[in-house]
Amino acid sequence: MTSDELTLLLVEDNPTDVRLIEEYLIDSQWEQKSAGGPEVIHASSLSEGIEAQSEKIDLVLLDLNLPDSAGIETVQSMLAASETVPLVVLTGMNDQRLGVKAVEEGAQDYLVKDEVSPELLQRTIRYAIERASQERELRRRNRELAVLNQIVRHDIRNDVSVITGWGTTLEDYVEPGGEEYLSRVIDAADHITQLTETVGDFLKILDGEQDAELRPSDPVRVLRAEIEKARATHSEAEFTIEGEVPDGVTVEANQLLSSVFRNLLNNAVTHNTEDTPQVAISLEVAGDTVQVAVADNGLGIPDDRKETVFGRGQMGLESPGSGIGLHLVDTLVDIYGGEVWVEDNEPTGSVFRIELPRA
Repeated sequence: MTSDELTLLLVEDNPTDVRLIEEYLIDSQWEQKSAGGPEVIHASSLSEGIEAQSEKIDLVLLDLNLPDSAGIETVQSMLAASETVPLVVLTGMNDQRLGVKAVEEGAQDYLVKDEVSPELLQRTIRYAIERASQERELRRRNRELAVLNQIVRHDIRNDVSVITGWGTTLEDYVEPGGEEYLSRVIDAADHITQLTETVGDFLKILDGEQDAELRPSDPVRVLRAEIEKARATHSEAEFTIEGEVPDGVTVEANQLLSSVFRNLLNNAVTHNTEDTPQVAISLEVAGDTVQVAVADNGLGIPDDRKETVFGRGQMGLESPGSGIGLHLVDTLVDIYGGEVWVEDNEPTGSVFRIELPRA
């Protein structure tokens, strides 16, 4: 998009500032500039700015203090009216704090009038439009993924219902030696159904649609179950429980606590280059918390990656860490009010530690 293809809405009541900004917008240093520069629609009040909104507006430059509105309320009103149009706030030297608040409310950026130059103004406009475009694309993708998630969970529940139904029918025909295995199949199917429901709730929590419903959960029972699954899945690995495991301890969590333990156990094996991956698990109660440690004999994790391995500050699947598994662990543990970190194991490998508050 060239500069003369842009249409900007400037909401500013000071004629001097209006002329200065218009001059900056047609400055010769504007990238990809064609004759004339961007079209500027001027409004001298908030009400005029809201009325001037149209599909052709690419960005709004908004003064914080107008004849009919002042402060953060000006930003909120314009954001409500402009919807997906990017907004850049213009502030005075004494209003920088409000500029920061405006960004927190949803503005793309803010500029201090006395510090604006042609280059800074033009660069801010370009970046704001690009970021807004990326955000719209991200929202579109998230909507598509949300629909896909609903479809997949629906189909999984239907197929699992078939498995459970046939498994229950087989109970009268299975010999005594196979009853335990059939029972495990049915229990696993029930667990999958519960997980599809919990995953739906988890996504709503991440989207801010609902709060996490935590309840007292037995970490020992969940951990033992996941260790048995890991042994069945990774027959080449050795899983051992070290020390005494306390009974009757509960933590604040939900059904996805199993996913936390499962991902840590799988991570200890899948990122291990040893012929026989060794995974040692321990659980310790310390005051008001419960700490679970999963140690492996792999290559270990360099100090400069001990934070990024969880994908902290990254966009989920775009994380540079070991994958979405550890990012999910970090997210869930944070929801539970706990902490997760990684340390060096001796002589080689890593120790992932989770600390959760007791219920």
